[in-house]
Amino acid sequence: MDGNVKDNLGRALRLILKPLARLLIDQGITHQEFSEAAKETYVEMALRKQVSSGKINRSRIAIVTGLTRKEVTAVISRAMEAELHPHTFSRSGRVLSGWHNDPDYTGPYGIPLEIPYDAPEGSASGPSFVNLVKVYSGDQSARQMLDELLRVGAIVKTESKTFKPLRKDFKADRVSPKLIEQFGEMSYNVLNTLTYNVQKKKVGEGIFDRCVISNYCLDKDELKLFEQYLQDRGDVFLAGVDNWLDKNIKKKDASTKREAFMSGLAMIHYITQQPEEKLTLQDLLAEIKLDENKRKRVLD
Repeated sequence: MDGNVKDNLGRALRLILKPLARLLIDQGITHQEFSEAAKETYVEMALRKQVSSGKINRSRIAIVTGLTRKEVTAVISRAMEAELHPHTFSRSGRVLSGWHNDPDYTGPYGIPLEIPYDAPEGSASGPSFVNLVKVYSGDQSARQMLDELLRVGAIVKTESKTFKPLRKDFKADRVSPKLIEQFGEMSYNVLNTLTYNVQKKKVGEGIFDRCVISNYCLDKDELKLFEQYLQDRGDVFLAGVDNWLDKNIKKKDASTKREAFMSGLAMIHYITQQPEEKLTLQDLLAEIKLDENKRKRVLD
C-alpha cells in the first residue's frame, strides 16, 4: 500500500474509532475485549479472501494480518468449538467483584462491608475503598473509580460517610439491546458502502454516496429548524422509496442461483457534538501541557 495512503488510512481509522471507543468505554467493554474482537475479525476477513481464491493457509493468514500463527490457530479453534469468549471484567467490575468476594471486605454471610474512602491513620492496610481499588484495579485513581461507581449507582455514600455497594456487577449506562443491534447493522452497511467506494477500480463504479454540509455552524435554534425540515421532507422521501421498492422488486425464490443483494437507503442527520475529538492524541497532550494543574491530574 502506498505510504501516503496507509498513513491517511491510519488517521481515518483513529477517527472512526473515537465515537466507537466512547460507546465501548461507557458500556464497560475493555480494551482486551475489543482487541479480541478485532483479532477475530482480522482472521475472518483474511480467511474469507482466501476462501474466494480457493487457497486456505493459516500461515498466509498470519502474514497478512500481522498475527502469529499460534494466535491464528487459537482464534480458529475457538470459533470451530463454538466457545464463548470469557468475559473480561472492566476495572470497575473487578472492584465490585472483589468487594463482594474478598474475605477482607465481607462480613458474616458474605455481606459486603461498608468501608471508608481511606483507612484511618495507623491502619494503612485496613479495609478501605482506596485499598480495594489498589488491590483490584492496580494504578487506577481511587477518586475517579469512586466517582464512576457513584455516577452509575453501583455504590452509595452512607450517613456515616462510608460507602456500600448496591450491586455486584458493574452495569454501565443503560442502552437498549435492540438499539445496539440496529447500530451494528447500520454501521456495517454505511462503512461497507464507503469502503467499496474508496476501493472502486474506476470512476462510475461506486455506489450512491452523497453528503450535504452547511457552510457555517448551526446554533441550537437553527439546528432545531433543520431537524424539523429533515423530519418533514425525509419521511416523505423515504416513504416514496419504500413504495418504489414494493412496486419494482419481486419476491425471490430461495433456490435462485443468480446473484442477489440486500439493498436499501439510510438517511442520517449527523451532528458533530464533540468537534475537539477530531484532533489527535498528540494535540490533546499538547493542550494538557499548557495547563500544569490539569496535566498532573491526567498524567500522574
